Amino acid sequence: MRMNPNLYPPDGYIFTEVDGVKFRGDSWRDLFRQIKAYREGHGQTTSLEIIEQDVFNQHCAKTPGLCHSDAPAPPQQRSGNTLNARVLNWFSIKLAELRQNGSLNKVSDAVAKHRAGICAKCPRQTAFSTACEACISAVESGRKSILGGKPSVHQGLHPCSALGEDCVTTIHLDLPPTKEKDVPPACWRVHADS
Repeated sequence: MRMNPNLYPPDGYIFTEVDGVKFRGDSWRDLFRQIKAYREGHGQTTSLEIIEQDVFNQHCAKTPGLCHSDAPAPPQQRSGNTLNARVLNWFSIKLAELRQNGSLNKVSDAVAKHRAGICAKCPRQTAFSTACEACISAVESGRKSILGGKPSVHQGLHPCSALGEDCVTTIHLDLPPTKEKDVPPACWRVHADS
C-alpha cells in the first residue's frame, strides 16, 4: 500500500516503531529522518525507501481511504503548450527522481559555470512568464530542493525553449546528452561534457 503524500494524515505525521518508540514529525520528510536516525543509532541500516514503506503501511492500516495499492506510474514528459508548463513538468520529473533516489548526481561548480556561459549566449534562452505567481513559486521551490538550498552558479539564466528545462538548475546536474534535434550545435546538452 502507498499513501498519497499530498494528503495530511488525520493523526498527523506519526509512526510507532516495533519496539514501541513513537515518532512525530512536522512533515513526511521530517518523520522519515527521525526514524532513520533512530534506527541507525540502534545499529540498523535502513534505506529511506524501506522506512517510507513501513510508515505508509502503518498509516494505510489506519486510514485505507487515503492509500492506493499500486505504485504510481513513473512520470513522463507531457507536451505542454507553454514554456512555463514544460518547465514545471521538467521540475516534476526531476523532483520525482529526487524523491525516489534520495539525490541527483551533480557536476562540479567549475563545470556548471562553464555550462552557464554557454547557456547565457544561447538563442534558445526564453524568459519564464511571470504572470503566474504560483509557477514562479514552484520554480523557486524546485530549485531549492534539487540544489539542496544552495544558490545556482548563474541566477540570470532563462529556461531553454528547446528542451523545456530550467537552465539555472540543469547546469548543475549530471545529465546524459540530449537526443533533441532542436538545440543549437554548441549546446552543452548535446555533448556529455561532464
